Amino acid sequence: MIELAYEHGDEGLFFFGVAGDTLNTAVYLKRILAACADVCYLTILGGDPLSKKIQDFIESEGIDSRFIRTNSGKNCGIYLIQNDDHGERTFHYWREKSAARTLFYLETDFQCLEVSDIIYFSGISLAILNQEKRIRLLHWLESKAQTKTILFDVNFRKSLWPDLKDARETLKRAMKISTICFPSREDLLILFGSTENLCFLKKYCKNVGEFFVVKNGGMESPEIILPEGPSVRLPSFKKCRKVKDATGAGDSFNAGFISAYLMGKSLSNSLSHGNDLAQITLKTKGAICSERDIEKFKLEE
Repeated sequence: MIELAYEHGDEGLFFFGVAGDTLNTAVYLKRILAACADVCYLTILGGDPLSKKIQDFIESEGIDSRFIRTNSGKNCGIYLIQNDDHGERTFHYWREKSAARTLFYLETDFQCLEVSDIIYFSGISLAILNQEKRIRLLHWLESKAQTKTILFDVNFRKSLWPDLKDARETLKRAMKISTICFPSREDLLILFGSTENLCFLKKYCKNVGEFFVVKNGGMESPEIILPEGPSVRLPSFKKCRKVKDATGAGDSFNAGFISAYLMGKSLSNSLSHGNDLAQITLKTKGAICSERDIEKFKLEE
């Protein structure tokens, strides 16, 4: 999507960028892992000039774009960020005619997933699809759950789900499919009505290697819920003292955790890698910070 944000407060010039929850994570993953991983992105872009800018940006980041299609009758999505004094954000979307809403209308869209070892998607990925295509995607993922690593960020956005009951059923189904699930505590509160004891998440972990990474909004340590045994938290946690913009912090955390975990780091070290990267993002305007700012997070074999 095209990202717009005010340079200063709610006045003045717009900050213009390219972003979107899964794209943010893809960019950070490629920057961190570089040649250690081939990162491919699947979406549909429109025939408008802004869609061309998105395509150019994706390719400039070294992300494989061969499965990106164009729907000339549609446009790209746009969103505006408004931040309060604490950096918390409110989003305003223009995506009703977004080309990405037509994903999985063609069988070719599944080719990208078929050739991938690891699949990353989010609650937003599901929310923008119509119900028929959403069910089709979930059914395909369920059929591949034993052969592929499936990573899912719940990322609930109320404005994208007209029916809360449908949202809860769909997102819980996706949680059951996933190898690693990344909900926020806020997501869990909406889905389950309580977050006092997270042990109930253990029942969603059906196989060895499945677990939850619960994000606590930067106020407390993120927490890993395993099928058996105690949860894993950071031994020392410091919240960000001055938040400029919380946009993309969860996406960067996911990328930091995933990259470290895939490179064989311990769960605790992977949490730390994700948390430290999110701290940088919190101090940056927009969802994606500069590559120079995250140079120290790069991992090599």
